[in-house]
Formats: sequence, C-alpha cells, structure tokens
Amino acid sequence: MEALERVKGFWSRQSRNYKVFLGRDALTQLFPLGDYWNIFIRRLVGDEKEIGLILGLIRSIGSSVNTLLSLPSGWLADRAKNVRRFYLVGKALSMPTALMRFLARTWPVCAIVGAYDSATTRVTEPAAEIISIHSLSNEDRVRGISLRQTITTIVTIPAPMITAFIITYFGGLGLADNIRPLFLIQFLIGVFLFVFMLTQLQDVTVTRTRPRSGVLRDLFSIFKVRGLKLLFFRDCMVTLKDSIRGSFTAIYMVDLKGADQFILGWRQSIAAAANLFSIPAGYLADRFGRKRVAVYTRVFGWVAYFLPIITPATNPEYFIVAGLFESLRNVLMIGWRAFDQEFVPLEVRGRWWGARMLVGGIIGIIAPIIGGILYDINPDYIWWTALFIDACVIFPAMVMIPDVKKR
Repeated sequence: MEALERVKGFWSRQSRNYKVFLGRDALTQLFPLGDYWNIFIRRLVGDEKEIGLILGLIRSIGSSVNTLLSLPSGWLADRAKNVRRFYLVGKALSMPTALMRFLARTWPVCAIVGAYDSATTRVTEPAAEIISIHSLSNEDRVRGISLRQTITTIVTIPAPMITAFIITYFGGLGLADNIRPLFLIQFLIGVFLFVFMLTQLQDVTVTRTRPRSGVLRDLFSIFKVRGLKLLFFRDCMVTLKDSIRGSFTAIYMVDLKGADQFILGWRQSIAAAANLFSIPAGYLADRFGRKRVAVYTRVFGWVAYFLPIITPATNPEYFIVAGLFESLRNVLMIGWRAFDQEFVPLEVRGRWWGARMLVGGIIGIIAPIIGGILYDINPDYIWWTALFIDACVIFPAMVMIPDVKKR
C-alpha cells in the first residue's frame, strides 16, 4: 500500500503535459509500423540487382532534408513564443504522411514520402523535446521516464502481434499491397492523435537567453558547456551505426534468414515487454549512477548485433533472442536519457537538437549508401560494422563524458 501511495503521490504532482505525452506515446504504438515500411519499399523495388544501393539512396534523400532543415528548426524552436503552437503545426503537417505511404506505388514515390516525413519531423521534434523535458522536474525525471515507459509498454506489448495478424489476413509479406492497409490505419490514428494533442496540450514557459546575431553563432555557443562536444560526438556515432544498418535489418531477417511477420511481431512484442523493467532499471540508475549503468550494459547490444550473423535460415526465431538482448540494452539506457536531458541546458535544447539533426543529417546522407554497398557485398557486414562502432567508438566516448555533478 505504501508503494501504491507513492505512485499516486508522484502522479498527482505531475504536469498535464507529462500525462498528455504519455497518452500520445500509447496511441502512437497501437499499430506500430516497425520494419514494415522498409519491407514495403523492398517489394516495390522488385528484382533490382542493386537493392542495397537503392534502399540506401532512399534513406539518404530523407537525411538530406534533415540536413537542410534541422538547424533552422532548432533555432526557431528556441525563439518560438508559443512552443505548443510550433509543435502542433508540425503535427498537422505530418498527418498526410501515412496516407501518402498508403497511396505510393513506386519506390521513387517512397523516396518523396520519406523526404516529406523528414521535413515534418524536423519541425516537430525540437518543440516536442522542449515540452517533454519541461514536463518533469530533475528530481522526478528518471522515475517519470520509467513510469511513462512502463505504462506505454502495457499498451504496446500486444500491438505487434495484432499487426502481424492484420498482415496475415491480407496475404503476408510477399506483396506490397498486403502491407499497404497498415498505413491507412496509421493515418486514422494520426488524425485522432492530432485532435487529442490540440485539445489537451498546454503551453510551456521557458526562460530564454538574449537572442544572438545569427544561426551559426548560436550553434557554436552550445559547446561552451563542458563535455558537450564529447556527448555530441557520441550521438553522431550512434546515428552513423543506426543509419548504416537501419534500412536493411528487416530485409535481412525476412529475405535472407526466413523470418515472417510473426517472427517480427514476437521480436517487437518482447522488446515492448522488456520495458516493463523500466522502473527497476530507473532504480538501478539512481542507485548505482545513471551514466555508469548505461555504459556497462552496452554489452547486451553487442550480443544483439552478433546473434543475427550466426542465425541459420532454419531457425529465424534466434532473431527474437537477439531482439531481447537489444531491448535489455535499451531499457537499461533509461538513466542515460535522464543524464542527457540534465546535461544539456534547457534554454539551448532547441539549438542542441538542431545541431544534432544537422550533423546527423549529413551522416545520414552518406551512411545509408555505405550500408547499401556493404549489404550488396555481404549482408553480414552491416552487423559487423554496428558491433565495431558500438564497442570501439561509442562505448569509450560514453566512459569519457563527465558526470553532471563533476562537470
């Protein structure tokens, strides 16, 4: 009873925006696309020999848009008098994306849809980040993230399997038209979600520093905080790792190792179930150090990158085990998310996001093409590359970043 009272007390003192974003996360995950968009594009491409290069090019086009818009969007978010309105404009612009996916018939159209999705995301993300961070106090941050992730998980555990049954009903993963209905469902959820955010979200008040003379000067000013350059480098390396393999993970599992929609569904459901350990993970992070727990649990990710390489085509269920290890790594990173939010001052958070998206966009232009070339040479290389970057670059960078209290 005492634990229940503590939870009630925590919930009662949280802001309305914290609860609204929790509802947003749950609604977004009702029918997750997961890896189905990449499989959909793969089916539209057909039997092209350079499949890896084509998929990498599509991802690269979206990243080019990221690069062009990321810095201005972060700069504008830091100056927006009404952050709520800025966020809702982005959400309104993003609503047609799922409908565009539903109507797409060729892979070049998918490239256009990806570019549009990137553009609207760049408008939305900096403002969403500011609102989300503002909705929690530093004292409640880890517990708030843990509770939000746990409640969202309860909704999302059955969602991937429901999606798998929908795809099975329409014929499986063999044709693009069998996957297409998912996008229409996503569009309808998006409309409802926008109405929900429009009517429930409250504006936030953020203390602004005096505006400087221009965008580039503001960009370089964020690095005056000690350790921020190293954190920035770490985030860029994560982007590089994920961009190299991101477009090919599902295709690797389905086309090369024999996974079907139920393997993908179980993988996503187990990943969601792992988030039920968010509250214990948050306790571990507060007890032993937010950064320390995140750094030394990277090993779970290394196992997750190695298992697909040794998975035989006769046993694609090994991908479920790999997904479990990756999910354990992700849930134990909950302390790092709180650490990251406290490390970067709130008044420069928009510019921080803009700078990350700018450099991440540049990386994202090149990395998917590299991934495509590696995939065409030997698909296993995308996993070996991810393992090397994580173990030999990201891990040491995280170790060297100073703790907030020591900064």
